[in-house]
Amino acid sequence: MDDPYEDRSMPADTGNGNYDADELIDLENMKPPEVDYYAVLNLAKTASEDDIKDSYKRLSRIFHPDKHSDPALKEAAETKFHVINKAFEVLSNPQLRTAYDEYGEEGINTKWEVGHRIKTPQELREEYSRLAREKREMELESLIRNKNDVTINVDATRVFKNQEIMSPFGGTAFARKSHGSILDPLKRAEIMQLYMKNSFETQFGPRTQFIVGGQMTSRSGMGGGNVVGTIRHTFSEKLNVELGSSLLKPRVGVLKATYSIDPLTFITGTAQVRNFKGPAPLVMTFGRRITKGATGYMTYRTGEWAIGSWGPVFERRRDFSSMALGVSSQDENRAYQVEVQTGLMQSHLSLDYTWTLDSTTKVRVGGSLSTTAGINASIGGDRKITEHTKVGLAVEVGLSGGVAFNIKVKRLGQSVTVPIVLAAEFNPKLAFWAAVVPICAVTALDIAYVKPKRRKERAEKIQELRTVHADFIANQKKEAQEAIELLRESTDRKTRHEQEKDGLVILEATYGNLDAAPELGLTADVTIAVQALVNNSQLTMPGGHSKNHILGFYDPCLGEKKQLRIKYEFQRRLHQVVVADQASVAAPVRSHLLAQ
Repeated sequence: MDDPYEDRSMPADTGNGNYDADELIDLENMKPPEVDYYAVLNLAKTASEDDIKDSYKRLSRIFHPDKHSDPALKEAAETKFHVINKAFEVLSNPQLRTAYDEYGEEGINTKWEVGHRIKTPQELREEYSRLAREKREMELESLIRNKNDVTINVDATRVFKNQEIMSPFGGTAFARKSHGSILDPLKRAEIMQLYMKNSFETQFGPRTQFIVGGQMTSRSGMGGGNVVGTIRHTFSEKLNVELGSSLLKPRVGVLKATYSIDPLTFITGTAQVRNFKGPAPLVMTFGRRITKGATGYMTYRTGEWAIGSWGPVFERRRDFSSMALGVSSQDENRAYQVEVQTGLMQSHLSLDYTWTLDSTTKVRVGGSLSTTAGINASIGGDRKITEHTKVGLAVEVGLSGGVAFNIKVKRLGQSVTVPIVLAAEFNPKLAFWAAVVPICAVTALDIAYVKPKRRKERAEKIQELRTVHADFIANQKKEAQEAIELLRESTDRKTRHEQEKDGLVILEATYGNLDAAPELGLTADVTIAVQALVNNSQLTMPGGHSKNHILGFYDPCLGEKKQLRIKYEFQRRLHQVVVADQASVAAPVRSHLLAQ
């Protein structure tokens, strides 16, 4: 056989260098990791009390200082045994373990006044969450959140049309193309409407928020605006109410309430009062989660209505009743919404679907069929440019509504939207280029500038981190090497025992950036560390093992993608497995069955 190693690869990082903005942010915020007590004892977070005790006893037999006569090893064992004791002390105490699971080391170092100590882990968890939530709410009490939205409607239909002139012989003729600037056609674009909205939100206690908002609209030099004040109060976990009113004419009042019938079901009602010449239009929504990620809902709108002579007659009503049924769903990878509405004056069927390509990019397609607007379709997407900045592009096409191109930029709570009408009527050629040109431009910008810039920034940041944390990395490496020396004797015995019964023998284990050149030193030999974790021909390595210098691991390539490659012999057969950093490794036989 040419290659004695079968490639039993588990899902692992490809290390292709396509790093996004989130990873750069993570690098900016990177600091030496805290000790993972579960990794110290080589346990999963679901470990039972017996598992914790068994692991502690097994490690104590190796790392107890009395087990070593060499002064250097004895000193190293004392240090590691102290960490093992601390991990056992926390995880064997239900209250400390719950606090650690929720908030890490900060949780066990904080004095939590959680009442009577005799509580179930779930009750403790809920109480810790409540105290932390109240603490965050008090910190945010005086914080004012500002949101600003600007929408600039642009009419660019004349940009893509030849200019018309009056013919001296009567009728209309088209002007010839001039030799002016290439930007001359853009001068024919006009701003149709400007809309601005600004709101300030502040906390009045842990359950009440106050929002003041203003809006302004200008069209052809004329416009108006208003100021709206809203109070939002949470009466309980099931009921919250909003009450708002405009402060200037025309006066509009809004009352909205949401009630959770149970964890899966809610009902929302909204009443909008414009005047007292008729009953307030109502909107009622009933929703229920129907699957793990999907919620079904039903919405009824009364429109303008009358009770006897109180209210507008049918001929003078502007809003009419309708009923809508829909399903919406959202998770990390996709989101969609389907809605069917039927009404007296307008009915429609609409569909929106969004794909998450990666942590920075989303693509959305949508379409609708309406009795008033006909057939409409849209395609677009948005991409995170920096930590707080997002840019979105979209093209909307209607068989009866023309072609429009939308640009949207969001940064923190600020948003600027520019809808540009390219054609008043359906134009397939214009619609095609409106979709293709931005995609090509964004792709070229991403490939030629954004990604190379991020790779350069990332490389510089990694180098800076390695310099800043050089002492920490060296200390972790030293402690890992000490652990390997402490494990060597017991591991040799374990290896001989496994060989005698044709069990699991680790031939070679390498951790780090496996794609890097060996001379760069971005990998570590963890063969002894992995063999030490073998018990009765079973290798158990819960996710998080890479942080465990107590058991012989350390990070040889801070800030880079890492993998663990294990070459091993089991029942006289040679195998290989590659796992991504933070993934878990289970029994080899089980791994083979999954791989096959």
